[in-house]
Amino acid sequence: MPSAASIRQTWVVIEAALSFAGAGIAGTLWWADRTHQDVPCSANGGCEIVAASAWSHVDLIVFHHVPVALLGLLGYLALLTLAMLRLGSESDEGDRRLHRLIWLLAAGGAAYSWYLQWIAHAKIGAFCIWCRSSAFVMTALFLITTWEWWTARRKTQKIQRRLERHG
Repeated sequence: MPSAASIRQTWVVIEAALSFAGAGIAGTLWWADRTHQDVPCSANGGCEIVAASAWSHVDLIVFHHVPVALLGLLGYLALLTLAMLRLGSESDEGDRRLHRLIWLLAAGGAAYSWYLQWIAHAKIGAFCIWCRSSAFVMTALFLITTWEWWTARRKTQKIQRRLERHG
């Protein structure tokens, strides 16, 4: 039976791999925006329509017209960095804190990604496979970190019940 440490390491490697894949998707979209190139997309040109829309850029407090793809790239790189820090973490408390940060970023990223999917469908009327892929990757990250938390919590509760019965 695998140890708890090897199971945790497997979860973190999956999180890192998904973050890397998401960074590739978001990086491709950001580079296409930066160099004013079209990305390969469906026959109906949905990616170009979404990229040309007013929702493809946001205004932040002091930064104006920031590409959403750049925000995605930075988010995925932050997730990848946190996952790598988790792999090197030697304390349970440090690991739990990093896991919470990954969960929070993934939750926010998934919510924003699906909001943008709604915008693409309802407001723009176009479908971008790259954007949808990013939403799926971020959702997978959120679900995996949620599952990891839930299974760890169940294990802790089982241990506490055993201690209470035999304590």
